[in-house]
Amino acid sequence: MGDFKLIDHIQTAVAVIDKNMTVVDSNNAFKQRNNNKSLNLSPLRCYTGAYNFTENCNIKTGRSCPVTESFKTRKTSSTVHHVWVEDHAIVEEVTTTPVFDDKGEVIYVIEEFRDITKLLGLKKGIISICSYCRKIREEDGHWVSFEDYLQKHTGADFSHGICDECNDTLFSEFRNKGSGSH
Repeated sequence: MGDFKLIDHIQTAVAVIDKNMTVVDSNNAFKQRNNNKSLNLSPLRCYTGAYNFTENCNIKTGRSCPVTESFKTRKTSSTVHHVWVEDHAIVEEVTTTPVFDDKGEVIYVIEEFRDITKLLGLKKGIISICSYCRKIREEDGHWVSFEDYLQKHTGADFSHGICDECNDTLFSEFRNKGSGSH
């Protein structure tokens, strides 16, 4: 087959990662991430090639790294990353699959990056949001609630609750009254 690399015909970015988080193989879609800025680094770490980070994703973002998870659990792992590329935000699903040697040890993890921004119905670029009431302006100029906008564009349903910070701010006087003597 000569220089023919089957992996290069996969449209989504794919990289093969070793235990040191080093990219040992990748397809053209992966190499085109970050406008090829990181390709001359040796060794190229997966977090640098994928996001141009200088440290592991879980350190940089505070989220679990699916590559680390696959090495640790010996299972497929996935997560959703929200990243900024050039002038717009994208949402991508990152899936990792362990590769085993003949002794059953994980020697590599295949990492796949799938842009799901369009699938979720999210827009690339700037979304106009009211700085007072947080409504979002639709393309037709009408203002809709944040929940309505997300439901329309993602299909997500919402439930409401009160976060700890708001609970403390809004209801602290009621807790204080209940703890005092009458």
